[in-house]
Amino acid sequence: MPFANFAMKFVGMLPDKYQSLAKQFIKFGVVGAIGAVVDFGTFAILTRGFGWTATYFVAGFELSSANNVSVFLAICSNFVLNRFWTFKATGGSAAGQGIGYLIMNIITWTLNQLLMSYFAYRLIIFQDIFGGQKDFAAKALAIGIILILNFLGSKFIVFRKKEPVSEV
Repeated sequence: MPFANFAMKFVGMLPDKYQSLAKQFIKFGVVGAIGAVVDFGTFAILTRGFGWTATYFVAGFELSSANNVSVFLAICSNFVLNRFWTFKATGGSAAGQGIGYLIMNIITWTLNQLLMSYFAYRLIIFQDIFGGQKDFAAKALAIGIILILNFLGSKFIVFRKKEPVSEV
């Protein structure tokens, strides 16, 4: 596993107080990569396999219906993997964490949709550079932008470790 060896060497170069955070971010990235496979795979099956290219407009933005489905399925798989593997947050309420994760991801999902729409349908350069694959390029860029927001929200809001309450 060359990547795992490289990642652990990199983490080992960091000060001790940042190593745990770095390991979580790497795990979050791995989960995100799995989510991207779910997202892109579902999107490809829906748009290329079934020809589902329906779009709709919200506030002047052209949005992809297939992107809604593919992102939702990625959110579901990422929640399970992040809860049990990345953040090991099995001590809290799964329902509460699920609701928090869903709320956070509705925000980033909206951002994903708006960014994808902007890049794919409003930036002429995307059409010039990527042609018929502009939607995939737009999805990749949108995912990259919201990665940090998702990690911070997951770490410090959804799966935060509860401080033990001390009795006086």
